[in-house]
Amino acid sequence: MNKGLFARIFVCILCLGFCLYSYLNLQNEITELRIKIPSLTSEVRRIQEENTRYRYEIERFEDPQNLMQLAKRSEFAHLRFPITSEVLTLQQAENILQEKDVIQPTKKPKITFASGGRP
Repeated sequence: MNKGLFARIFVCILCLGFCLYSYLNLQNEITELRIKIPSLTSEVRRIQEENTRYRYEIERFEDPQNLMQLAKRSEFAHLRFPITSEVLTLQQAENILQEKDVIQPTKKPKITFASGGRP
């Protein structure tokens, strides 16, 4: 009976040790993540500032005055504004469909929803 009692106590101590080890390991992982948070925050802030700077540069480049100055340069002299007869226009898909092409339901739906409206 003593051997069985000691075996149970030994197994309980092993289980307790494993639980403590896994708990400490989890706490170490959490601490590592907490240490990384400030560096990641500063990197996110840097990227946001860089995106803001790029947006400003794009808006400055797309400014009509800047585009007109670029059009006057010799590098872009080969570019010209197209004549109206050279421009192709396509109809939108909404204009192509006719009212007769739309399929109308022939039966009332069997399922009604509690929306308060009638089908």
